Amino acid sequence: MNSTQADVVVIGAGVLGTSCAFHLADAGVQNVVVLDRGTIGGGTTQFAAGQTGHLRSNRISLEFTSYCADFFENFEDKTGHAVDFHQYGSLRIALTEAYVTDLEQRVEAAKSIGQKTHYLSVPEALKLVPSLRLEPTAQILLSPRDGFVEPRSVAVAYAAAAIDRGARILTGTAVEDVLTSGGRVRGVQTSIGVIETERVVLAAGAWTRLLGERFGLNIQVVPVRHQLYVTAPLSCVRADQPIVRITEPQLYARQHMGGLMVGGYGYRPMSFKMEDFPEDFEIPALSADHIYYQEMHEAALPFFPDLEKVPIVEQRRGLPTMAPDGQSIASNIEGLDGLIVASACSVGGVHHSPGIGRIVADIVTGRPKWLPADGLSAARFGSEFDDNTQLREACEAVYARMYRDKI
Repeated sequence: MNSTQADVVVIGAGVLGTSCAFHLADAGVQNVVVLDRGTIGGGTTQFAAGQTGHLRSNRISLEFTSYCADFFENFEDKTGHAVDFHQYGSLRIALTEAYVTDLEQRVEAAKSIGQKTHYLSVPEALKLVPSLRLEPTAQILLSPRDGFVEPRSVAVAYAAAAIDRGARILTGTAVEDVLTSGGRVRGVQTSIGVIETERVVLAAGAWTRLLGERFGLNIQVVPVRHQLYVTAPLSCVRADQPIVRITEPQLYARQHMGGLMVGGYGYRPMSFKMEDFPEDFEIPALSADHIYYQEMHEAALPFFPDLEKVPIVEQRRGLPTMAPDGQSIASNIEGLDGLIVASACSVGGVHHSPGIGRIVADIVTGRPKWLPADGLSAARFGSEFDDNTQLREACEAVYARMYRDKI
């Protein structure tokens, strides 16, 4: 390929990029091309926990996450491709009175959209999750609509559905430059030639900020390391047990292939500059923070004492992007017409992917906006985080309090 044309080029074949491609093609955009130098879902997506959680106290956020929950509940009907969505609910646990308000806000959010939640006693919770141990004073809220999915399968299903609708997915194809003139996008220079286009969706995950800088833009997101691990099978783990989320230690755990998948927030938050990595760096090569793993494991032991006697069989880690306010970005970019950014998943890219894709399709097609644009605008920070050090510190601080800040 020396030169070709596209109505929209999507940079990145992770779960956000492939969702954008599907939603664009499903909205009738005829010529969508997805580029990735790796494979479909081959970056941070494949190392995610794949969990959903939709109850938010903010009305707009609740509408967004409710759309995402509905999408996963009806994924095959909407795309023509099935994903293995396990909808066993989640337990949100507050150990102290300080975070009981968080549970109450989730109850009110559920009521506002006609859904039920249930407070459980500790014995009731332990019947659902036999490996869990809690003090009698713990407050526990069951949200039945939450669930989890194998994350890479979601990106693959989006990609297949986009192809069904006429999109092209070019993996093994590196983006070398976005071509511009007169303040707008004119094309994309790739490793196999030029694609002429006036619309580019930048969904490049950890590389989003770096690519933006190459185009002279300050996209205020940074990648932050997130880690989790998976144990060997445990006899006490039920196949249908709900996700467990414990607020104060910022831990989550769910079943995975008969064992426990354990992750957490706030353990040695570390952001990265992608230019510090080798040019050919890929997410699977990200080095482990062993102290992070150890601190998280020790924090989990009082709640899951069986972790002490079972081997860890898999470690996962990735570089999800964060914005300074912990909210996603899905918007045009001031200063370069035709460029749209889909980023800042805040370790929730799989769950947020349907909503991000829908918003991007709204922007490209010009159809009425589903949600107010300001909350997800890349311009919402102004010049507040122009300093890179300040930006990284703010994003690390958001990551450090993911479960503790108000919903």
